[in-house]
Amino acid sequence: MSADPADLSNLADLALPAPVPFWPPAAGVWIVAGMAGAMLAVAGWRALRRFWADAYLRSAAAELDALAASGKPDTAAAVSAILKRAALVAYGREQVASLTGGAWAAFLVRTAPAGTPTDAFPVELGHVFSGQDRAQTGGQTDLVAEAKAWLRGQRGRAVARSG
Repeated sequence: MSADPADLSNLADLALPAPVPFWPPAAGVWIVAGMAGAMLAVAGWRALRRFWADAYLRSAAAELDALAASGKPDTAAAVSAILKRAALVAYGREQVASLTGGAWAAFLVRTAPAGTPTDAFPVELGHVFSGQDRAQTGGQTDLVAEAKAWLRGQRGRAVARSG
């Protein structure tokens, strides 16, 4: 080495700073993580509330499945009773309790989700309330399928009504 300060042989390597540690994260990471955790907790709570609120629909669907498997001849009356209980929960006693006959079938058609077939409601349920015998099993099968489709369309109604 020479005494000349401008001599290039006197140069030293650059002094690099220490690498940035992974832990502890910056404050912004904590804020974002906290907000993401809060949003996940709220979404989970809402999903759980909806799951609990739709328990009556799962129960009614299970009853319809058991009814369809039993092959009883009075299926239309039983389907009507199951749908009436579900409608009482979804729409409230004030709207549903007094409905019978054609008004009950019209209510089911009106509250069915768009695109849901509802042809069997007026035909089959009209025979229940008129007291006529109905021995068509094909219509009964359609009625159970339409009733299950109506139940699927009511998801979230109890939560929407309660708040």
